[in-house]
Amino acid sequence: MRNKILIIFALIVIILCPATVHAKSKKVSVSSVEEFYTAIGHQMLNHNTQQFYIISSDELKQQITSGNVLDTQFYEHYNPNDPLASGCYSHFSIQNIRIAWFNYSKTLSVQLQFYVPKETMNEYHEEMRNLANELRRENDYESVKAVHDYIIKRVEYDHNSLGTNYTDIEGFRENRMVCQGYSMATYVLLSYMGIPVRIVTGLGGPEGDREPHAWNIVQVDGKWYNYDATWDDDCGVKVSYDYFLKGTRAFPHHTAEGVYATDGFTGMISETSYYTPEEIRRNTIMAICSAIPIIAIIAVIFLITKKRKMKLTYTTYNAPSVGVVLNDDFPKMDFDKPSTPNPTPSVLDDYNDQNNSNNNYNYNSYNEYKEEKTTSSNKTSSLSLRIDN
Repeated sequence: MRNKILIIFALIVIILCPATVHAKSKKVSVSSVEEFYTAIGHQMLNHNTQQFYIISSDELKQQITSGNVLDTQFYEHYNPNDPLASGCYSHFSIQNIRIAWFNYSKTLSVQLQFYVPKETMNEYHEEMRNLANELRRENDYESVKAVHDYIIKRVEYDHNSLGTNYTDIEGFRENRMVCQGYSMATYVLLSYMGIPVRIVTGLGGPEGDREPHAWNIVQVDGKWYNYDATWDDDCGVKVSYDYFLKGTRAFPHHTAEGVYATDGFTGMISETSYYTPEEIRRNTIMAICSAIPIIAIIAVIFLITKKRKMKLTYTTYNAPSVGVVLNDDFPKMDFDKPSTPNPTPSVLDDYNDQNNSNNNYNYNSYNEYKEEKTTSSNKTSSLSLRIDN
């Protein structure tokens, strides 16, 4: 009998305790999956271990509770108006999630277990806000570069297989982290600066030697570029920029997965890398310098060709000749030996022919005809000179 009483009492406690907690906790109403994701993000950011959500419809309840939504879609959720509350960043700080549905009150309970205590998380975000203000520069490019260089100089890659620091909080605490920590640190600092940034997950490495990897895409001057501070960290020796603000054409060995591999996501990333005005000027000068030998060769070929043409022209025209052009009516003459031109009819015979013909003529006398004929003959036998220059 005593055991039965204890069992009944335990059942009453189990049933009433959630209801009691539910009654005392602040409820958050959500009417869409997007609102639910944002609310969950704030719960994580505020280090709230338990939160109750009022679900507006059975359809929404089905969307939220079907499958493991918080392990898939929420991990890819991004809210540009509230980036630090986005699931793509906040879910990395969660060690475990428990969801319970209360049908009688149409509410959903979400319980979270964090990697670090609330005090540690609050101190970290306060440090990041102050650090973001210190690293901010005159423009977005300089600010992104300052964040990139700061992270690489401050931390080193964690090669320890045991107790690896996966998050930015753990990484900054020990100045040692893996790719996830690099990408999270970049995300939180740029978000506090108001610069759009995303975390991308997938595989890194050449074909046949790939492993899970995380990097970022950052928006500078209205365009999105790839950014991988992990691979730019040359073991703390120097800061590299081989994977800094690169376009898709210059970002090898990175294979995005999930939503990050869709056309809607990859399509917004620039194909070409970002170039500063100084880099554009330097590249222009280098291009001009590279073209100088080619231009010089073309100029030499042009001058040689022109010189040969001028020489040929000189040979052709440098020996001008003076020639006598006679009308075809004159007989050809052989200057090798004297010869007598063919006899021509006399003026008198021609006059007689004219008088005897039926043609009309206007000559009053033989002398008038002779004078006209002589003048015409002089015009015909005039010489023309041609000088070839």
